Amino acid sequence: MSVHYLVYVSQAARGTTDATLAEIIAASQHNNPAAEITGVLLFVPGRDSQVGSFMQMLEGETAAVEALCKRIFADPRHHTMVVLARGDRETRCFPDWAMALKRAARGEVDDHPVLANLADTDFVDRLACGPGARDSVQLLRDFWDAAPLE
Repeated sequence: MSVHYLVYVSQAARGTTDATLAEIIAASQHNNPAAEITGVLLFVPGRDSQVGSFMQMLEGETAAVEALCKRIFADPRHHTMVVLARGDRETRCFPDWAMALKRAARGEVDDHPVLANLADTDFVDRLACGPGARDSVQLLRDFWDAAPLE
């Protein structure tokens, strides 16, 4: 049986703090097991006065993932959401995580061309013009494996 997945990026809203990230993860870890959803959330802080960006992968049954995505996209703690990839896979990439968070320092994503500018305000515009979405699942998995878990 295959599993549905969805990967998106978004810009964090002003006022996003460590407490905000902790709230997001706590709610996800509480709610996702009942819906059999797993996944990961990557937060990249912005430069200067920019808050930062999210990249998230959700995995589970199609209807559950798509319903959760609608709720997430309505959340005012972020904006400018762009779905990079969605589809079905043979297995889950992150079967052990109801939701886990990793924070990436600016320099940590520099080796990943698609993710390197994730926190920049023009990231979404540049992504639309390039091949970034195509390899988003592999990039997220590679970064997840390389970076220490918080």
